[in-house]
Amino acid sequence: MKIKRVHLLTPILVFLLLLTACAGVEDPENLLIGTWKHINYQTGDWEKITFNEDKTYRLENYDGATYQTSVLAGNYTFDEERFVIKQRFSYDIAYYYTISGDNLYFGGLIYVRQ
Repeated sequence: MKIKRVHLLTPILVFLLLLTACAGVEDPENLLIGTWKHINYQTGDWEKITFNEDKTYRLENYDGATYQTSVLAGNYTFDEERFVIKQRFSYDIAYYYTISGDNLYFGGLIYVRQ
């Protein structure tokens, strides 16, 4: 009787394991989506980054001393604790971040949702 139970239980356990494995891991909710801006009121510099749903970004930097703006764009990846900005002609850059309300904290700076 015990042998029959083990034989019946084994296929059921294998089926449950396969079912769980096929479910896969869902992507975390992307709380980064939107536009975020950091302003340095002492220098007039600002930085604005936009994260899109299709995992592309646009980063604008304004230099208050030279009145010039530079723009970077590309793709990014993310998880619950960091995002990685992919750069075409340079190294990818990873940032650990946290979000609290309308504030995004990364790189030692605070960005406000626009």
